[in-house]
Amino acid sequence: MVLQVAHPSDVTLLDPPCLRSIDTRMQNDTLHFVVYFRSWDLWGGMPANLAGIQNLKEYMAGEIGVKDGEMIVESKGLHLYGYAEELAKLRCLSSPDLK
Repeated sequence: MVLQVAHPSDVTLLDPPCLRSIDTRMQNDTLHFVVYFRSWDLWGGMPANLAGIQNLKEYMAGEIGVKDGEMIVESKGLHLYGYAEELAKLRCLSSPDLK
């Protein structure tokens, strides 16, 4: 099954949904996800998105009665907004005054 997060009206939006699809596969009694984002916020979105989607996969696997499997995630564009740049530099142990 593929859950698609797209509507024809999305083309008129200034900021359409970033998550486009979650493709699910059951193989050898294990549930796997392949997730696609059209665009992804490295600081504000990626960690929370990965955690939430993993929780969904674990929940679904438990309800179906299979093992939790792999999650393969891809994005056409990964970006870091300016508001988070200094935080990201600090987190990466980089000097905040580096440009």
